[in-house]
Amino acid sequence: MIATTVSVIVVNHQRADLLLDCLRSIAQAVKEVPGTTETIVVDNGSGDDSCDRVRREHPDVVLIELSENRGFATAVGAAAEKASGDWLLLLNNDATIEVNAIADLVAVGVSAPDIGSLAAQLRFAHRPPRLNSAGIEVDALGVSYDRLLGLPLERSEASPTEVFGASGGAALYRRAMLEQIGGFDRSFFVFMEDADVAWRARMAGWRCLYVPSAVVHHHHSATARHRSAFKHLHVGRNRVRLVAKNMDSRALARRALGMIVYDLAYVTFHVAVDRTLAPLRGRLLGLRDWRHYRRIGAPTRRPIPLAPSRGLRAAARRRASYLAGRNW
Repeated sequence: MIATTVSVIVVNHQRADLLLDCLRSIAQAVKEVPGTTETIVVDNGSGDDSCDRVRREHPDVVLIELSENRGFATAVGAAAEKASGDWLLLLNNDATIEVNAIADLVAVGVSAPDIGSLAAQLRFAHRPPRLNSAGIEVDALGVSYDRLLGLPLERSEASPTEVFGASGGAALYRRAMLEQIGGFDRSFFVFMEDADVAWRARMAGWRCLYVPSAVVHHHHSATARHRSAFKHLHVGRNRVRLVAKNMDSRALARRALGMIVYDLAYVTFHVAVDRTLAPLRGRLLGLRDWRHYRRIGAPTRRPIPLAPSRGLRAAARRRASYLAGRNW
């Protein structure tokens, strides 16, 4: 029996319309992949007709139904346990993938044994001349962000380029790498779990490459709404957890004051503009767990290079780009 080459994993929550578009694009893209493939959908307690429609329209898809919304990271873990591929492709349910993209990601991935992940080129689905993500970076203050966000397509590199990590919205992971670093941290629930994987992978010596020819069209935050209290809360909490778990003590001591100033300004802005305390509540929840995440990250934590901090102006530009790219 030929081993499965790629297991495509899609996590869904209450977006049957977008999910079916996503699955149709996957069905075409996997035809270009050498070897065998499988597609796994994990439904996170949607309670709508998502599962019925998947069974009816895509009977070849492996469907895992969770009784409640257990978060993106837990859903990915459930799919990974069932998957048989040497490579795991994560694709958001609010994204469609171009026909050559999976094959291009795999071709780059198998070119070197230390490549642990590949980042696709994410474009805003309703703002197609603009980039949504070209991989992710983490800066000196522990802020994770999408590379080249909001820039025109011509600003992207034309060939595969090493980056810090891949956005979980469209990423190919080597199974061996995920198994070595312990997979996705299910306690993150949703948001920044991809940055946590990227940070741990780099500390373990794995590389990530951005593959610009692997194009994915993304309805950004169609499931978890941008500016929602839900997203603000989880982003704030996981920002603190990400730093606590992965930043080495020397870097943390040097940058603590800068982080405090940045986060106070960030929270103040959102209180004033979005009229929500969710970013503050999220950070307080993260601080409550600080010692726990320092402890669990200690065995593998070591210094690695981080991008220079780009400050609050960059955060404001990111916000503007996300709002311009939304379609809901």
